[in-house]
Amino acid sequence: MRADKDYYGVLGIPETATDDEIRNAYRALARRYQSDANHDPDASERFREVQEAYETLNNPAQRQKYNQQRTQPGRDQSSTLNLRAIASHKNLATMPEEQAYYVLLEATPAGDLPSSRLPMNLCLVLDRSTSMQGMRLQQVKEATRQIIDKLQPDDALSLVVFSDRAEVLLPGQRNIDKAMAKSVASTIQPSGGTEMLQGLSAGLKEVGRNKSDTSVNHIILLTDGQTYGDEQGCLEQSDWAGLHQISLSTMGIGSDWNEDLLDQMAARSGGTSTYIDSPRKVIDIFKDTVRNLGTVVARELVLTLDPSPGVRLEEGFQITPHIRRLEVRGTKVALGPLGTGQGKSLLMEFRVQNLPSGDQRLVRITIEGDVPGQANRRSWEWVELTAHVSETPNLSVEIPPPIITVLGKLAIFKMQEKAMADLEAGEIGTATQRLETMATRLLNLGETDLARAALLEAGRLARTGDLSAEGRKKIRYGTRALSILPKEIHHD
Repeated sequence: MRADKDYYGVLGIPETATDDEIRNAYRALARRYQSDANHDPDASERFREVQEAYETLNNPAQRQKYNQQRTQPGRDQSSTLNLRAIASHKNLATMPEEQAYYVLLEATPAGDLPSSRLPMNLCLVLDRSTSMQGMRLQQVKEATRQIIDKLQPDDALSLVVFSDRAEVLLPGQRNIDKAMAKSVASTIQPSGGTEMLQGLSAGLKEVGRNKSDTSVNHIILLTDGQTYGDEQGCLEQSDWAGLHQISLSTMGIGSDWNEDLLDQMAARSGGTSTYIDSPRKVIDIFKDTVRNLGTVVARELVLTLDPSPGVRLEEGFQITPHIRRLEVRGTKVALGPLGTGQGKSLLMEFRVQNLPSGDQRLVRITIEGDVPGQANRRSWEWVELTAHVSETPNLSVEIPPPIITVLGKLAIFKMQEKAMADLEAGEIGTATQRLETMATRLLNLGETDLARAALLEAGRLARTGDLSAEGRKKIRYGTRALSILPKEIHHD
């Protein structure tokens, strides 16, 4: 029995539930998770949670003890997280055909969390290959020196450079000698090729030396070139990093680097990837990344989906701070760190069919975060979505405007994805048409620069059969930045 778990929530019953209601809820959930038709890889784990909740609440003495522990002095029943949801429909039809059902979520830290900053455990993994010479490396070294100046005594910093091999210039340590560290950063010289895996592996090792129960563990990895032959190793290391609460900010400077690889590395670790089109932007991007790390209150945010029979997830997207597809593993989605002033907005698209008539539970969505220093408060929050199902539902009700806004911008992001897929498949004409249509929609949104880039690349594609490396990246990362403003998703 654990007082920090919400056994009532696990069974989906109120705290005033009767013994019969507890038994009925348990039997329904047991049938769902023990069914031979349930191929969910997390079903056995969910059933164990249900079993644990039932064994506690079905025993009067255990239930009384559990309730007392939940209300004992010093235990705050409030959550460290806020979760708000807007659903596309309140009414659905009883029909065999699938119906789309959207949920727009906003996850933010509780407003009363302490404002003190968590210690950072940061490693800079920097490409120093020959192609980095000149202004690129100069700006990277200056950005590194400015980061060093901003460190606090309890922050840990390490510095790794890579080309054909990796070299640890500054082993991970706290309360570093800033003058010495800046001097070391100034010694970086360009040479060799690009083998990213060696740099990433060395960086993860350095971060591991200074991990603690409260540290924000992060790697900034910057490159300007293609890594050859070690892509799968980079992805495996990124998976490992995500499992051990080490997020990656992957940054590509210029146009000759693999955006698919850097995007996947960042996503698998719960981090972000960034396109740097000019060396002059390196300093500001480094500063913004470290500033955001300084706001982190939840080191890892995980979303869990518990859909009812007849409801399945079609796809999910993070909307803010930037658009990206969510990678769902079983019933869970790793969302990465969560900071104050930078909540995460998500759009989940479900497909619904063959639901019985009446008021029906569709899905429970839970977020849970690792929030250091808040042991007496709940580290999770959840929402449960319901709808009224009937043979003649009132389907004329308008979809809430915030969802319409998100779907409009998401449509442009998906159009870019489809254009790139068409290009890979050799469908030049179709890809060209998609880019032209995308340019028109971007103009309607007032995104003139991005619209111009899409139109120029559509013309280039029609003439040459390919996109420029720079244009491809500008369109890809530009459509990801079509994030909505926070006010667009708030309730009135």
